[in-house]
Amino acid sequence: MVYWIRYVMNYKEILKNVNDIKNLRTDFIENFDIKHEYVIETLTQAVNNNKLNSIRLHKYLTNNKKLGKVNTARFLESIGLNENIRISELNDDLIIKIAKYCSEE
Repeated sequence: MVYWIRYVMNYKEILKNVNDIKNLRTDFIENFDIKHEYVIETLTQAVNNNKLNSIRLHKYLTNNKKLGKVNTARFLESIGLNENIRISELNDDLIIKIAKYCSEE
């Protein structure tokens, strides 16, 4: 009986953690803004955040429709990236180029 109580408690804790991470990721994506400083700050922090860095960059940039999907895909190709690049794969130089693109659109 004690085993099942622990199992249920661990399961509830795991579910809570999963929901917390899901909410964090959703907020991160939905709160995207095209301001140069904002893009640099959020992407730089997200590169090292294991809860956020697996998000696809193209989804992050285009989900709230502030940037067009086709234009963004073309831009990513122009700097040697593709639609499937993850935030974890970015470096400072790429982040600056992305921020410049966002603020010019």
